[in-house]
Amino acid sequence: MADTPEEYLTASPEAGRPWLEEFWAHVRERNPELELAMFRSTPMFRFGPSYTKDGYVMFTTAAKHFSAHALEFDLVAQAKEKIPGAFGGKGCVSVRYDNEAARPALKEFVDEAMRRRGFL
Repeated sequence: MADTPEEYLTASPEAGRPWLEEFWAHVRERNPELELAMFRSTPMFRFGPSYTKDGYVMFTTAAKHFSAHALEFDLVAQAKEKIPGAFGGKGCVSVRYDNEAARPALKEFVDEAMRRRGFL
């Protein structure tokens, strides 16, 4: 279990680390006031005190895929339709690490989720 974003990054699969670093930097560049906070051993950018009310974006790694998470379920569904090979549950868009072409569309998804919550 990770206690810090750095521990989460170190524990992530090697293929997932560049994805995490890129997407964490993407959020920070657009919203420097947002900080990574740990939630159930996973770093997340919370948009307010309550992640369920105020929203968030979070990025996770697994053995063979990267996921971007948000509460904007309609945006999640749209992103999965737009990105070839994307999959995931109700609140996340997942792509295999070798799906490099998915990066721009995933960033658009993240940007729109932040925009809806008053960021960007």
